[in-house]
Amino acid sequence: MSYQVRPLRIDDVPSVTEIYNIACRARESTEGTRPWSINEMRELLFESHPSLGSYTCVDKGAVIGWTAYIPFRVKEDADHTAEMALYVHEQFRRKGIGSDLARTLLNHATILDLHCVFAIVFKDMPSVVSFAERKCGFSVAGCLPEVFSHGGKHYDLLVLERSIDG
Repeated sequence: MSYQVRPLRIDDVPSVTEIYNIACRARESTEGTRPWSINEMRELLFESHPSLGSYTCVDKGAVIGWTAYIPFRVKEDADHTAEMALYVHEQFRRKGIGSDLARTLLNHATILDLHCVFAIVFKDMPSVVSFAERKCGFSVAGCLPEVFSHGGKHYDLLVLERSIDG
């Protein structure tokens, strides 16, 4: 496999949206299980917060993964904090793509003057937690018990954080 990590472009949005929506249907996204429209994804990545970094991984012209910084939900006095989103198409997982995407995005944290990057993941997905700790340098900062509901069940979310050395 020969893939390339590059900045996310506006014409990548349909593929990025498809990868995200697959993750939503599989209960892999802590943003919810409702699929997003292409317009919603375009607004998030290009219109609402265009100064934050976003990257795609492309193999043979097809987008197979993406990552982006999403501003922290608290707007005032938290502009040096961002949430990291990372999704890899299920057929291309465990091939180093997530690691390369994460490394590329995290390398730009200092340039963006970020002090803290966090991620929110499902507690019942230990492989995701392990990836974030081993490959991305995150540590568990806390647990939000049973805050995510799906299919009549409640799930715990972990907040993972990484301080950025300036």
